[in-house]
Amino acid sequence: MNYLIVLNFLKKFFDHILVLDFEFKQDPGCNPKLVCLTIKDLITGKIHGSWLVGRETRFPFPLDKSLLVGHYISAEVGCLLEMGYGCPKYCIDTYVEELKFYNGLRNGGYGLIDCCKRYNIKTISHEIKDAKRHVIMDNYPNYTSEQIEEIKKYNLSDVEINEKLFLAQLNKVACSPKEFHLKEWVSQAIFHGRSMGICAKIQRNGIPINIKLHNDLVENYDAVRELEMKWLNEKCGVELYVNGIEKQKKFEELLRKEGIYDTWPKTKTGKASTDDRTLYRWQNVNEKILFYRNSKFIIDAKKLKGVCLGPDNRSRCDLSMFGQITGRTNVSTKLNPFGAPRRMRNLIGTDKKNILVYVDWKSQEAHIQAALSDDPKMVEAVRSGDPYIWTAIKLEAAPPGASKKSHPKIREIYKQTFLATAYRQTPIGLNAKLENSMSEAYFIHGQLEDLYSEYFKWNNGVMHEGTLRGYLKTKFGWKFHLTANDIVNPRTLANWPLQSHGSEILRRALIDLDEAGFEISMPVHDAVLIHLPKKNCAARIREIKQIMTNAANQVINWKIPVDIKIIKDQFHQDKEHQKLWDELYGKVLKVKRGVRNTDGLSVFRTGLSVNQTPVYSS
Repeated sequence: MNYLIVLNFLKKFFDHILVLDFEFKQDPGCNPKLVCLTIKDLITGKIHGSWLVGRETRFPFPLDKSLLVGHYISAEVGCLLEMGYGCPKYCIDTYVEELKFYNGLRNGGYGLIDCCKRYNIKTISHEIKDAKRHVIMDNYPNYTSEQIEEIKKYNLSDVEINEKLFLAQLNKVACSPKEFHLKEWVSQAIFHGRSMGICAKIQRNGIPINIKLHNDLVENYDAVRELEMKWLNEKCGVELYVNGIEKQKKFEELLRKEGIYDTWPKTKTGKASTDDRTLYRWQNVNEKILFYRNSKFIIDAKKLKGVCLGPDNRSRCDLSMFGQITGRTNVSTKLNPFGAPRRMRNLIGTDKKNILVYVDWKSQEAHIQAALSDDPKMVEAVRSGDPYIWTAIKLEAAPPGASKKSHPKIREIYKQTFLATAYRQTPIGLNAKLENSMSEAYFIHGQLEDLYSEYFKWNNGVMHEGTLRGYLKTKFGWKFHLTANDIVNPRTLANWPLQSHGSEILRRALIDLDEAGFEISMPVHDAVLIHLPKKNCAARIREIKQIMTNAANQVINWKIPVDIKIIKDQFHQDKEHQKLWDELYGKVLKVKRGVRNTDGLSVFRTGLSVNQTPVYSS
């Protein structure tokens, strides 16, 4: 009964503590279609049920005086939004809280049934749950009277077992007085729960897609793919693709032919790696690897298009907040343009009345390193405005007054080293990234360890303390657990505080941006994409910058400046990724015009600049 301590504490602040669950049907790219709702008020013990198909039903409790409890509560908030309500401020997500108890441990899954098993709470089986969901999805909206009763009963059972899970979690909190401060736990739980609710609103907003470009790609893809495979085979002198299928042995034959097979990275099974990261690192070593990487993107473009299109030409899919051990989002590489290769972001576009604003924190990881470690040299580096060129100048690799523009190569070397040493990448790993000699990699690596010695002392202390205590923890309560039975990569431990605090900063910004009335289209690691009316946008953009700068200050007591990119019609990117898109769309246009020979297509491979790219209309 220890849970009563926490429950009674919550009752001081809320008139209602509501465990709720919606049943709904949701097609890919679309918003939910409501079926029914069950709510149990833990203060009064009363249960409220509503059948929602074809009815306008009001939520029977005041949201501003109620604490909502749900499992993966973004689903429930999405249904509330569909009913016409705003995003609730007070939520606790039993899914997120269970992650905070067990993130990093091998302790089963985090679905409702799996979580209940940890507390010996009796539930239905996964098979029965799947069957109930099929009844809901397959028969909407024409349910029989028997199906309606079956669905209501199932809906109630989810509420009842989630109530038991919630109370078991409260009991765990109450029984851990050394680890949990009650007021702090409640504040952090509501913060994380509310951020999950904001995800539902972002998903509802969707990412606006240029339907012309999308349709061009889909309609002409097969012909472009066929031509590209033929071109690549001829260019490399090896049949890398046979009847539309990529041949691993032929790729390895190419590597042997080019004399790079022995040093090429291999998978655990001994095959030559063909992932994009490996190809990226080797494309400057061998021209045919460059051709292979660019063509592979085009050949695979359809399955990597990164769009889950709704009827309003908005792309929608689950954001999977807290999907990584650091608390970062883990969006689908197939369904989200920010999960797919970066060049596919060109499918994002808006109309003449609106703009898209892409706002990212400048050198976020470096700022977090400085703020958390208080290393005086690192503080000086980030406050210079460009910590990477400052580092190069300080170590006499660049002259005083050097800049990103004047010394881009030197800056890139010290940027990569700065970021790599933060998560303890070895000089050997750094050498592969920098593509310089091993002695140079060791020398630069040692330079940074000496320059930022206070940071590395702090980072070692965090890892040692976390290992002894059994978990790492952010200032806002997100956790990663460790045990003596599992071996954790030291690089994971070194990088975790930086990435996890970055994810907390992002959540703080999302909440504050939503509170200020902005239409958020997507959170992107260390950035946010916002859809904004063009009229009088200057003042609103200044407000966005202020909110995001202050979000960092609220989490790590350090203001991180932001960069603004305004997208008036179509998403464009840096030169490297834009070129890959230009090549792909250039081929699409050739196919549309009836050109079916590889010679014609090869024109687009050589020298097509952004200025030569056809105008994209929304």
